[in-house]
Amino acid sequence: MKKWWQNVNRGILLLLILIIAVVSYLVSDSIHNSKERKAIKEIATQYVIDSSPLYITPSDFDFFSWNSIDSDTLLPEIHSQAGSLSHYFVDNELVRNQAFDQSFDFFRYYSSLKRRPEKCTRVPESVEILELYNGSASVVVRSTTKIDLLEEDGTIGYEELSTQDDLQFLYTDGEWKLVQTKSNLNLASSYEY
Repeated sequence: MKKWWQNVNRGILLLLILIIAVVSYLVSDSIHNSKERKAIKEIATQYVIDSSPLYITPSDFDFFSWNSIDSDTLLPEIHSQAGSLSHYFVDNELVRNQAFDQSFDFFRYYSSLKRRPEKCTRVPESVEILELYNGSASVVVRSTTKIDLLEEDGTIGYEELSTQDDLQFLYTDGEWKLVQTKSNLNLASSYEY
């Protein structure tokens, strides 16, 4: 055995050890990355489903007599109504408020049409992770959104829209949390008829 060990080229042996170490690292990293992707997809999907309160007119809000320029009356009600979404966001009030405030344009759009959003149902169709790197992730969720509308004359209608949410996540305190959201539901120009 001693004779054999002396005849072995140590460079080749070190190369084999290095190759085994690199392959082991890549396999373990791939397994970890796969678990992270699955967790992020689940959170993103559930957030989109749960985000419906951002697109429902608060019950005590007088929508048809509302001055669409006045956000001070609507946004506090939206914040209260959407408070259950807070656990999806990093522990930063500014981040949460910016995400909730984006729905103002959605309501201003329907106010101009004199149509009150009464109910919102969001069904995710696909979740795509654009980037997952160093504790952050960019995700796009495409979904179908059905909005039940009350017309000013009392008739009920609905719209079904193809929507897209762009979500930015950060891994903090052992969990994936949202740091930024953007939905084409909040942009009047993005509506498809």
